[in-house]
Amino acid sequence: MSGGVDSSVAAARLVEQGWEVVGVTMTLLGRGETGFGCCGSPNDVDDAKRVCERLGVPHYTVDLSELFEDKVIKPFAREYLSARTPNPCVECNRSLKFGHLLCLAEAWGCEAVATGHYARVEDGRLLKAADPAKDQTYFLYSLTRDQLRRARFPVGELSKEQVRAEARRLGLRVADKPESQEICFVPRRDYRGVVEALAEPDAAALRPGPILDTEGREVGRHEGLVAFTVGQRKGLGAGFARARYVVALEPERRAVVVGEAKDVYSGSCLVEDVSWTADGPPPDGRVEARIRHRHPPAAATLSTLDGGSLRISFEAPQRAVTPGQAAVFYRGDEVLGGGVISRDMR
Repeated sequence: MSGGVDSSVAAARLVEQGWEVVGVTMTLLGRGETGFGCCGSPNDVDDAKRVCERLGVPHYTVDLSELFEDKVIKPFAREYLSARTPNPCVECNRSLKFGHLLCLAEAWGCEAVATGHYARVEDGRLLKAADPAKDQTYFLYSLTRDQLRRARFPVGELSKEQVRAEARRLGLRVADKPESQEICFVPRRDYRGVVEALAEPDAAALRPGPILDTEGREVGRHEGLVAFTVGQRKGLGAGFARARYVVALEPERRAVVVGEAKDVYSGSCLVEDVSWTADGPPPDGRVEARIRHRHPPAAATLSTLDGGSLRISFEAPQRAVTPGQAAVFYRGDEVLGGGVISRDMR
């Protein structure tokens, strides 16, 4: 229970269904940061506790700050230092919510772990949420069939408006609590600050380097690769006759490569660290691939390569295919699996 409205209503719905519910809040930031969202800040812990009191269920706080740093924050920094753009929420779900927390549930004799994610599980299959605007299955693609059998998503059939209405009906104090869209351990979107705190002082990705055009000509300078991601337009400086976008990051040369809008599109990409929530790729390889959380699924074909990696070939070129981000595969509403984009294939 994060202390937000979604997990609070998830708990309430389970209580109303007759389940014996135990509320657990994870505290994830252990170096004095307060965090926000799902990191267990003092205010959020208090909100979760009060909701549990209202529902008449026990509430516990579990300190997972060391595990969170090892499994989420440090890999996040390493990816940025490698000129990739990671998605830490995927690893948090894999290692903490449906890793450690599921083990804790087993130790306590609990049947399942429930969260406030907008997703659905039917017959062991992971399905998109009923509300497409809130669907969070992109962050859950790494769950195994066994984990899905022990996962519950009680608000997956509801819209956000319905969740808030239910919280008001139940008199929950978090009914109108705002939600954050930020990464919980990156205050004020200061990615560089998080990376610098965990990097060697002379890390290449934190040092100045050239801004190159697609022909290799130097057209400017930058103060470190960690400030850039593929598709970015802002932060490149002035002096360009027309708009320029980040096309690629080259850590070997500490270079940011920029081009025109058309240069940001890719027809295919390679994906590594693949996992499947279903039985594997469909026989014909045809899927809808989502390459960012808010990216509309795009028609594509999967090809299996040596070593288990995949090539995604899009029917139409996609904008800003970004190394480090997850690529998640769907067929209709079902999540088939996904992996991490290693490089685009312009």
